Amino acid sequence: MPLRVLLCEIRGLQPEAKYFLVRFIQCFGVTDPVCLGVKEFAKQVGVTDHQASAALDALVDAEILIRSLVPNKRGKPARCHGIAEAFLAKLNRLPVPVGAMHKAAMERLMVHVGTDAAEIRTFQNQEKAQSLAHLRARKKPGSLNRVNRLLMAVLLCGADRFGVVRNLGIVQICKATGLNKERLRNRLKTLMDQALIRGYLPGLSSSVLSGRRSSVYYLNLNNEQLEGSGQTTSILGVTDGNKFPDQLGLLLRIRNVANGIRKDDERAKRSLIFPVLEVFAGQGPLFFRTFQALMEDYAAQLLSRHWLKLAEGVVLGDRVDDLQLRQQILKDFRLPAGLQGAEDTDISLIHAHIRDQLFDAAYDMALWFKCLLSNASNVPLSELDFVIVPQPVTQGYFCRAFLALPKAEQGWNGCLVIDTSAPEARVRSVAGEQAIPLEELYLYGLLSRPGSDEVIK
Repeated sequence: MPLRVLLCEIRGLQPEAKYFLVRFIQCFGVTDPVCLGVKEFAKQVGVTDHQASAALDALVDAEILIRSLVPNKRGKPARCHGIAEAFLAKLNRLPVPVGAMHKAAMERLMVHVGTDAAEIRTFQNQEKAQSLAHLRARKKPGSLNRVNRLLMAVLLCGADRFGVVRNLGIVQICKATGLNKERLRNRLKTLMDQALIRGYLPGLSSSVLSGRRSSVYYLNLNNEQLEGSGQTTSILGVTDGNKFPDQLGLLLRIRNVANGIRKDDERAKRSLIFPVLEVFAGQGPLFFRTFQALMEDYAAQLLSRHWLKLAEGVVLGDRVDDLQLRQQILKDFRLPAGLQGAEDTDISLIHAHIRDQLFDAAYDMALWFKCLLSNASNVPLSELDFVIVPQPVTQGYFCRAFLALPKAEQGWNGCLVIDTSAPEARVRSVAGEQAIPLEELYLYGLLSRPGSDEVIK
């Protein structure tokens, strides 16, 4: 299936017709016209006769498909449909999505097998007695409709090997799917309720961030709808005492000033000790949620690149350095306008000092995570790459969910739950994520609870 067609914009085309177009190319290619009746099209593509007829007409009107008549000796001429040369030329000019690595999952996802009448009647009866959010969570995989399949396939185009989508903005997703922003929000909520999306980090603009940050989506590659991609993610669920760790004291202070000091309270800002606290004061809860996710991403990079060299009890100057991460921190953050009155040399020094403070905070976080994960003594943790699934800020640091994949193709793979809340840490091995009780998946942050505050905004 050409990946270009998933991300291409076709103005005025509804998502249902876009889904049909992708399936048309998936089933028949782009070279030769296809001479089939509506019923045959519907059967091949996996939609109803009415849906097939409406989609064909819409694609012809949009000059994506060319409709022609072919004489038939036995009766009326047969109708044939082929990809228009102008649209094919447009597709060929588009770049292939960089890093698209879930082609098998997309191929399987786009095949809509439908839902039989008995399942529909059962669902309608249940709907009268239960909340919509919980019904969405209970739906069977076959109930994933065409538009949601299209949306998931578009998200997979931008997903890394962990299933994290970082570079697809709302506008780009809307253009690719034909959804408006309101319909997109509703569809994303449904996909979260159906456990296809683990969680979501909304986009954000801030005076201390370098440009607007796109929304980030954490896809659940372990969902049975996405199996076959060759990307089996290993999960390490970690729980700890319900308190903020001592190693992360600076992060606690940043959270307090970000959420507690007004932006115009200059006197309070000047009373703060560290420049980083003054810079982040008054940014608000949405900023701190993004900031916390950034810090956890930095910590995951340190775990992935320097596991063996990360060590406690060493002075700051003797810690392993990571120039790549320091440069990324400089790129991610900027000084707000309120500090621009200083001399250029002062600004440079303050910015470098803030970078060093954030690097040290990420290092402390990585050390704490390494201490927790090291309770799994028989796992070659130094041979793994990590991603941390963001938790609601209100949950503090009670638990963390790690997605881990081996650096090598044939490396360690498994699913563990590490509980350090007891006097002696317990490590539990499970057959897979599906074997973890649903409530634990919600607790660890591997899934978002249907109807919770973790919604698309």
